[in-house]
Amino acid sequence: MVATSTLTVTDATTKRRALPQGGDGLLWSTRGDCGVFEFRGERVRVEVHNADDVLFPTDCGLSLLAALRDDPHTQIQGRRALDIGCGSGVYSVALLAAGAAHVTALDLNAHAAEVTRTNARINQLDLAKLACVTADLARFEPDEAMFDLVLANPPHLPYNPAYAAENGLELALIGGDDGRSLYDAVIDRADDLVAAGGTLIFTHSSLANVDLTKRRMEALGYESRTIEVFEMDIPLRAYAEHAETLMRELEALRRQGKAVFEGNRFSVHILAFSRPKTTKAR
Repeated sequence: MVATSTLTVTDATTKRRALPQGGDGLLWSTRGDCGVFEFRGERVRVEVHNADDVLFPTDCGLSLLAALRDDPHTQIQGRRALDIGCGSGVYSVALLAAGAAHVTALDLNAHAAEVTRTNARINQLDLAKLACVTADLARFEPDEAMFDLVLANPPHLPYNPAYAAENGLELALIGGDDGRSLYDAVIDRADDLVAAGGTLIFTHSSLANVDLTKRRMEALGYESRTIEVFEMDIPLRAYAEHAETLMRELEALRRQGKAVFEGNRFSVHILAFSRPKTTKAR
């Protein structure tokens, strides 16, 4: 069955949306191996047929596109973009459909390149405008200029050997001991990747210290903006057998002031960091 996205706006003045509470609390109205959503006037279809290799787009991930859909401050048309941790290619496909000049889809997971290209083909997009790269972010070097737009939806759950497994699910959801490994890796490379006047946009979980990311990016001279905040359920369904272990890890981070959540609910902040058009020497 094809999944379609459904969102409920709770308070437009605070730019906050809450996904349904109770049940699975999913953004997708149904869940399977195929999803369809509207993005900037285009209907986009994403398929993932082996969740062990590549994760089907999550509520957390899709929230970035929901926020950008109506954001007047983020220009996509004609932009050169980088999709870090592309997974299924949901961002790459949406950006190309919305008129990006070129998208580089980067992922450490070798399966992601094939799935991303397949989804671009399904949507009848120009594959010449898409480059799929399998590489570690720390070793990635752009072929040409830096990027006008960089998107990242980092894994944000803390590591524990009880539920960690060497598959696409771990790469997509687990972000080191404190859930921040890819956030910090992106910040470390920001000046190498974001062009002057360009923007880095994070899907940032409240489970992975949002304030630290803001402080680090602002220290680099970037201007920060919160596009929107979403409330949703912690994805315990993916770790149903180890839910208690995962929650213990999160409780430990909360006691350290590194994670914010209430019960089974957490928030996802869509953060935009803009690099000045001219930079001062450091």
